Amino acid sequence: MSLPIETFAENVRRFCKWAESCKHDVETARQLLLALMQGTPYLVTPDVQEEEPEYPERGHEGWQADHKRFSDFPFQYYREVFSPCDLDGEELVTGDVHDDLADMYGDLWHGLQALDRGNGVYAVRYWRESYFQHWGHHASAAIYAIDEYYRKIKNGEQDAPPNGGPPMPFGNADVVGGPPSVS
Repeated sequence: MSLPIETFAENVRRFCKWAESCKHDVETARQLLLALMQGTPYLVTPDVQEEEPEYPERGHEGWQADHKRFSDFPFQYYREVFSPCDLDGEELVTGDVHDDLADMYGDLWHGLQALDRGNGVYAVRYWRESYFQHWGHHASAAIYAIDEYYRKIKNGEQDAPPNGGPPMPFGNADVVGGPPSVS
């Protein structure tokens, strides 16, 4: 494996270890997501068709547990445009950073299962394809929400974070409850 791919795999391991922990702060999330996204251009594999082996996946029950594990993240909901290139009036949707992180974890964890069983080509191909099909959208949406949250906190803005909870200092890992308000 090339050094950039080894670095990406190490960043995947760091993200997964953080995701599996019981403490999830904004600063670490931002650093890990940016490191992962920075490594995606190097996820290149030979164009060889090979049989698709079966590796463990998180499944729905695993995703539910992963989603719940992120409940200590300082905010949950944010607004986003699902398809920013669709200029024909697509409505805003509510994003969920817990969902973003849980979905990313599932995709990245699956690739690690292949890598740890000796199939680096499958792992890299899976990470690359799932980046463009799934986890990349979650990562970029989460980064935008995290940066906006951080900007508001840094500038001392008193409006509530997008989940309708009270404003909190940056880096606080207390749970903020409540669904987004609908006006």
